[in-house]
Amino acid sequence: MKYNWSIFGHENQLLQIESDFESGNLAHAYLLAGPDKVGKFTVAKKMAGILQCENNFCHNCHACLQIAKGTHIDTIELFDDGESIKIEDVRKLIERLNMTRQANYKVLLIQGIERMTTEASNSFLKILEEPPENTIFILTTNNSRDLLPTIVSRVRVVKFNHLSLSCLEKILLENYPNFNKETVEKIGLFAMGKSGVAIDLIENSEVLSEYINIYNQALGFLEHRSVYDKFNYVEELLASEKQLAVFLNMLTNILRSKMLNGENTERNINNLLKIDEVGILLKKNVNSRLVLENLMLNLC
Repeated sequence: MKYNWSIFGHENQLLQIESDFESGNLAHAYLLAGPDKVGKFTVAKKMAGILQCENNFCHNCHACLQIAKGTHIDTIELFDDGESIKIEDVRKLIERLNMTRQANYKVLLIQGIERMTTEASNSFLKILEEPPENTIFILTTNNSRDLLPTIVSRVRVVKFNHLSLSCLEKILLENYPNFNKETVEKIGLFAMGKSGVAIDLIENSEVLSEYINIYNQALGFLEHRSVYDKFNYVEELLASEKQLAVFLNMLTNILRSKMLNGENTERNINNLLKIDEVGILLKKNVNSRLVLENLMLNLC
């Protein structure tokens, strides 16, 4: 590839974007769509660097360093803070986009555009349809189905996916040679194909230890742990939304691995369906304690 992306995986997507740049077929708006933590916003920032750098994305010039720090005056970033994007936020973005630019482009990066309210989306759609000259929108979403169809129809969609376990392990071993294969294999399992999660784990020993502990807990729940122990652990899970999400992912990973190895296929499929149901119920704000206690009783 022409540019030094420093991205794990996603070669086909990066080549597609490079082709747009090199052929002069640059879209005024891109939507990077796919699961969270696979590197979409990192790619978005790299795209901004390529657009603003005068030296083929050198990583060292003033523009590259400013974009890396998030301080470039003509590169506007809106991070996913977990809050919805309201019409007032969109109006502020439009105001900045209409200011006189000093760089090659005005670039707007929005992480998690599905957070926009309907009112904000309709307002954003207007500037998306008639943007100021040399304005590029680079948007990310975890689920394009949550967006207004009119927005999706006006962007060029680049789809990102989970990395395969073998691909992720190969990349980690090449980039972190000090880690042994057994640790990398565990990280690959924990990350579920998400390069962002893998990097967080391999670069933060405390987080990795926490994941290993939850993994061991999940293994225990698939053995003959008592109902008393299971219900006690429910209390711990209810105190931490993040730990709960990791625990359910661990259970899913372990069961999938067992199923792929031909262990009790039918039973593991049933357990996976139960975990999927838990995820759906929790999103609907059903009583979390009852949902989790029911799961503990029914895992077999």
